[in-house]
Amino acid sequence: MKNIYKYLLVTFMLFAGFSCGEDYLKVDYYDILPGDMMFDDETNAQAGLIGCYDTFYPTKSGAATDLSMWGFKPQFMLANHPTMDTQASGWDKTYCTQDWTASSSEFEQVWIGHYAAISRCNIFLAGLETMDPSLFAGGEKTKNEMRAQALAIRAWNYLNLARNFGRIPMLQAGETYSNTPSKPRPETEDGTWDLIIEDLSTAAAVLDWTPINGNYGRITKGFCLSYQAIAKMYQGKYDEAKGLFKQVIDSGTYSLLPCYSYLFDPETAWTTEDVFAVVQWSDWGNNMGGNNGWSPQEDHYMWVLYNTASMEYNGWGSLFISWECYKSFEEGDRRRRASMVALGEANPWTGEVIGAVSAPRVKTGAEFMPNISSVKYWRRKADYYLTINTPFTLRTLRYAEVLLDYAECCFHTGDVATGWSVVNQIRQRAFGNLEVGLNDPDYAIPMLTEAVNVPDGQTYYTQYKADKGYSADPLLIAINMERRHEFNAEFSFFYDLKRSGLLDEYVEREYPKNVGVDPKVDPDAAYDDWHIWRAFDHNPNKMLFPIPEKEILTNDAIGPEDQNPGY
Repeated sequence: MKNIYKYLLVTFMLFAGFSCGEDYLKVDYYDILPGDMMFDDETNAQAGLIGCYDTFYPTKSGAATDLSMWGFKPQFMLANHPTMDTQASGWDKTYCTQDWTASSSEFEQVWIGHYAAISRCNIFLAGLETMDPSLFAGGEKTKNEMRAQALAIRAWNYLNLARNFGRIPMLQAGETYSNTPSKPRPETEDGTWDLIIEDLSTAAAVLDWTPINGNYGRITKGFCLSYQAIAKMYQGKYDEAKGLFKQVIDSGTYSLLPCYSYLFDPETAWTTEDVFAVVQWSDWGNNMGGNNGWSPQEDHYMWVLYNTASMEYNGWGSLFISWECYKSFEEGDRRRRASMVALGEANPWTGEVIGAVSAPRVKTGAEFMPNISSVKYWRRKADYYLTINTPFTLRTLRYAEVLLDYAECCFHTGDVATGWSVVNQIRQRAFGNLEVGLNDPDYAIPMLTEAVNVPDGQTYYTQYKADKGYSADPLLIAINMERRHEFNAEFSFFYDLKRSGLLDEYVEREYPKNVGVDPKVDPDAAYDDWHIWRAFDHNPNKMLFPIPEKEILTNDAIGPEDQNPGY
């Protein structure tokens, strides 16, 4: 984040985080100094803006709902578990079996976390409006740039709420859950998306392609145009979205990293592929507070390593990859080795072999989890007895996502040739051809030294459609299967499947009900029967998540009749 961090101490003093005590979503902003001091001069106002950026990070400060894994766990769970490509044990298992309810904790976390950010932005926007441009060194230009960033942060939080819950209360500048405890939802979903698009359009007109003052971590034009295009896709305005994505592509600001695996190396941050990312820290030991790290006191630290490492090697078992996903990669697709490690394989970065410590089994634990772990975040040993302080990057929006979203827009606007061209561009990197010539002989996964022939996407996915029995168009299948392999355990796949209209068929074709051997009947099923056992009926009505139960109970402008279908 470069220079952003130096403002954080001032931010906490001037713009303290929200807290939820007995009152649901009560927001306390100014714990130490009066809030109006933030708008006395540019320095304090800039600190207040950093307070808005601070909401991208995890916190344990005063939140009734634990947000110490904010930005990762609730986000990757909701973006992946309903596809069944990722699996979970314990109480998280409900998100893989469609057993979630309106009282499930992740929905409340997502609601609270995003509205906390929106409330901060609204307080900041209202106060900024009162400031005379002469208070800023850059005059009106600086004031407009600060406003644009806050609008974009607010829009991003609204977008994430909308793609989870549909129509949601839209708090405006100056409104928070403290001063506006009852707020109805818009009458239509367009009422939600229109405000998001308006905020992002306003911000895009002000901001540049490069971050202000070189502060990577700040909102840019590319961020605003890309998310504006995504919002347009949710409205079905694919031609308009296509034009916005084309601006991002033609800007020359972004490009695919030549080696897919580089994206997840702990020391890699703010690459040419990052449209937006958040750099975090993973820590264990005394630096977390307490005697053994079980009582973390510091913000901006999270336990991603322990949530993703194999249970054999101190992992907690919150993230497994399905055998269906593992087997879906084509031979030669190097994204699999960079993303996951399966039974009998060694983690390329730690050398730890899955199945070497415990008896080798197809499935692990009482809930028969697949013995496959993600190595996008497990690239250090999870050693409880050493302090681990490692940076890692949560890539909220990658250029690869922009390209595949652009390809989807091409599909919907009849530009099929361009859509297939983009799919094949993604596949060239996936099969390693962009690695050739990198000259990185010590890398954990050996690089290709000569280019390979990459199977043509149209030919491959036309056959895939026939083999699986899909009715959807091969290009739409291709776009989503490339997303499947690009974004496993990241933050978009479920939403993309749902928005593109492929989700229902995907679940039925990739995870057919009651096919294979039920592990509850035969825990030692033959190796060729490795699979996820889907015993439940897919329910399309549950693919829009429920408004949290507490919101229904406490917001007088929303009643049980406003709950989303299926709950």
